Amino acid sequence: MKVLRIICIVLGAFLVLDTIIVLNLSNYNLGVILPAILGVPLLLLGVFMHHMDVGFLAVLKWIVLGCYAVGTVVLLMFGVLMGTAAKRADEVDADALIVLGAAVHGDRVTWVLSNRLDAAADYLETHPDALCVVTGGQGDGESVTEASAMKKYLVERKGVDPDRIIEEDKAANTRENFAFSKALIEERLGKDASIAFVTTDFHVFRAGRVAEKAGICATGIAAPDVWYIRLNNFLRECVGIVVYGLRGDI
Repeated sequence: MKVLRIICIVLGAFLVLDTIIVLNLSNYNLGVILPAILGVPLLLLGVFMHHMDVGFLAVLKWIVLGCYAVGTVVLLMFGVLMGTAAKRADEVDADALIVLGAAVHGDRVTWVLSNRLDAAADYLETHPDALCVVTGGQGDGESVTEASAMKKYLVERKGVDPDRIIEEDKAANTRENFAFSKALIEERLGKDASIAFVTTDFHVFRAGRVAEKAGICATGIAAPDVWYIRLNNFLRECVGIVVYGLRGDI
């Protein structure tokens, strides 16, 4: 039991510390605070476990440990799904590429979004006939639409021909990203155009399921995540998968 206490304390402290550090490095969102939400009960359990050997407290202790055990299995399952989806599209040949938006700071793309755009630029370089749709509306704290910032980055930083880029600047979620972008692609290339999309590696699975649910056949291309928020993004994405599943969106 002593080893279990140490594991709970160390893991709980690590999760809380992760939130404290990332709060100073990234925008505030669910993914940032999730480690602390999971870590505080675990830390308290480790600290007080030696007082929870009889009666109700003993039952509570094993219920909490059981919940964490089940949660760990679920997270591992989601991790396998995400990892498999991210590695599925090694060879993609599509007529159009949809780049899913992410938050921007003012009018500057974030590290997460720049990784997506770098992956898109690599694809466009090797597929000179492909059309590109950058998709994302304007959110809180953003002085321009995500689509506008994305196009600017591709043109000025990556040298992509602006005539190859279409801005979709109305979408507020992944479903709208796909639906609105598909409509623009069909206007330019027709309904038979093949489609691929770029998003961060952890998001490929859910995004692909959203596209499938909307009747869009699209292959995902994974962009690398930012290393110091990988855990936060992974946890938030797991919640997103559950929420989307309960709502019937995937």
